[in-house]
Amino acid sequence: MSGTAPLLAQAAAGAETLTLGGALIMTASVVLVLGLNIFCFWRILREQQPAEHHHVPLEIDTHDAET
Repeated sequence: MSGTAPLLAQAAAGAETLTLGGALIMTASVVLVLGLNIFCFWRILREQQPAEHHHVPLEIDTHDAET
């Protein structure tokens, strides 16, 4: 047997439950990632004028026009 049939049979045979430790680790990781994301957006968006290091210099030479 090859393909998805064995995987579907294994999935239907028995459902695994999430343990308390797994749920705590998953919750902590999701909260950490969301918190860091919110912190970064808040820090960038609260600036009145964007800092110089937030802009890309226009003098970038990509060498893609050279033949």
